[in-house]
Amino acid sequence: MATSAGPRIQAWAEALEAAMGAGDKASVTELFHEDCQWRDLVLLTWDIRTFAGREKVARALTAAGHRAGFKNGSLRENIDSEKGVAGSCESCKCSGWMNVCTKLASGVAQLQLQRGDDGRDRCSVLFTAMTKLKEFEESVDFRRPVGHSLEAQSKSTNAPELRGPQEPYVLVVGGSQCGLMLAARLKQLQVPTLVVDKLPSPGENWRRRYGSLHLHDPCWVCEFPYLKFPESWPVYPSKDQFADWLDTYAKIMEINFQGETEVLRAAYKISDAEWEVEVLSGGQVVTLNPKHLVLATGNSSIPQIPTFAGQDCFEGRLVHSSQFSGCQDDAAWYGKKCIIVGSNTSAHDIAQDLWEHGGQVTMLQRSQTCVLKTKHIRDLCAQGGYSQEGSCDGSSTAEKDLKSESMPYSLREPDMKAWVQAMKHEDVEYYRDLEKIGWRQSWGEDGTGPYMMFIRRFCGYYFDIGASKLLIDGHVQLRRAEITEVRPKSVVLSSGEEMPCDNLILATGYKNMSEWVARLISPAAAKSIGDVWGLGRGENGAYEGELQNMWKPTAQEGLWFQGGNLKLSRFHSLHLALQLKARYEKLPFKVYSEEEAF
Repeated sequence: MATSAGPRIQAWAEALEAAMGAGDKASVTELFHEDCQWRDLVLLTWDIRTFAGREKVARALTAAGHRAGFKNGSLRENIDSEKGVAGSCESCKCSGWMNVCTKLASGVAQLQLQRGDDGRDRCSVLFTAMTKLKEFEESVDFRRPVGHSLEAQSKSTNAPELRGPQEPYVLVVGGSQCGLMLAARLKQLQVPTLVVDKLPSPGENWRRRYGSLHLHDPCWVCEFPYLKFPESWPVYPSKDQFADWLDTYAKIMEINFQGETEVLRAAYKISDAEWEVEVLSGGQVVTLNPKHLVLATGNSSIPQIPTFAGQDCFEGRLVHSSQFSGCQDDAAWYGKKCIIVGSNTSAHDIAQDLWEHGGQVTMLQRSQTCVLKTKHIRDLCAQGGYSQEGSCDGSSTAEKDLKSESMPYSLREPDMKAWVQAMKHEDVEYYRDLEKIGWRQSWGEDGTGPYMMFIRRFCGYYFDIGASKLLIDGHVQLRRAEITEVRPKSVVLSSGEEMPCDNLILATGYKNMSEWVARLISPAAAKSIGDVWGLGRGENGAYEGELQNMWKPTAQEGLWFQGGNLKLSRFHSLHLALQLKARYEKLPFKVYSEEEAF
């Protein structure tokens, strides 16, 4: 560590604070490189935003920082420096973390500096994130409740207070992992919240899936807020373990969960600034009036089901992958000729399950897919500290999340490309064997691999836990084709081949979460909001910015989305909860807009 790195960071941050305090855009501009980026998670913009380029960064930072009342705090650990061409610290790059705050909140900042030829430090990347609201901290750690009264009270003279059910301030639709994480956060922030799900328990959706299903990410990156997985759990928990965990988590965290409750429709009443939500529960239609509605139905909730000519005459089973509950308790799958349409994760998992139970399986690859050995995902997670070794390094999961999510998405692309190249070099024989059987491998449109495919599309990949070997060895057949016709006991492929078929499984993915908006609210609302998830594109066609409509204000007042994989759901559930808490307490904040900056 260079001894002068800390003072350089402190001096730069003080200059930024002074410039923002004065609303001096010109001075703010001088503190940044031409190609800089700033990523803010709620702290200053009350939004989740990334700004690229010195002009845009300076304009937004000056306006948002001035209004929020940005203040520096103490330096945190992890001050790093790198010597420049001159070989001295005076010309080196340096980066570090700081505690920062605004009038309403506390947070952290991470900045990367480089000294220019004029001797001035300028920032290339700035990251700011809210971690808590002042005077409204979570009831955890040193703020945890005592749990019992410290004074004896006579119960005979104090009649119990009779209270009816409290109208939820926040209604969360979807009671699996995404909804529970958010509800747990809101519980600690004392925001009245109700979680509803059409299934009877939080874990039921997982419990009904096929028996071979496991988490595809290692357990250390999948933990929940406030409560760690048992240390005896496997690296990749089974779907039944995870289902039991969800049920247990809801009880331990005292989440207000109501199962077997289906949301029928929702309408926002502008005059009352609240929702009118009709739910079907216990055979009765009940109307709820929350101020905020959160759709936590997940990215994989509404199946994308294609239709084929002649499918009504098919004599076998035709199911979407979401309806496939496995072969273990269903002899009807044993020894049958099964064709799977699709080649992503579900297709591979189901192919493996069918083969292990005697099925004769063919996979139809309709488009290129990214396949990689699961060890590479585990290694990538370990680089961020999500490993057994990382769990012993003294840093919390929250700290690991901050570090791994501090970089704007576009700046992650070079590292992802390098990671892909290293994989291709290490597994050259593996990919050669796949190519021999006709497999069409994808590394994403720009070679950034599965991580950016996940961020951009939430599909297109498979982390190999055995199914690729079945394809290579010929135990599962592969065809590069579409289905053009379904006949009573066979399917006709676009290649002209007719294949006998007893069971047809459609591993064809899911619709965008905006489909829930169209169904529950209106098509007009869905159109105004646009796609949910995925990065937008800039004027030059390049991906930029943040995930669309996730964990932040949308075009529909009072409507929010919570979802993603377990890591992002955990990390951003805090940011969504803080935004909802601020509204619940009627704090004086304003969401940043470009019009305001001008």
